[in-house]
Amino acid sequence: MLGLNRGDPRRSRSAAMSGKMDERQALAAIILWNSGHFDTADIAAALRCGEDAVYRTLHAARDIAKGGC
Repeated sequence: MLGLNRGDPRRSRSAAMSGKMDERQALAAIILWNSGHFDTADIAAALRCGEDAVYRTLHAARDIAKGGC
């Protein structure tokens, strides 16, 4: 198995992992989601990031709110 820094460059731009969100984008995603007016696709388009990054951020925020790590 290849290490994270030695992954296949052809797959590094795949839709499976669109990249990271910075802290401001993550907070904005949570606020927009909690407003109840936007879905993950709308938030991703507004923040110019991948929908998967929005989903991962919202999932992590839910876990933290439940008392998880």
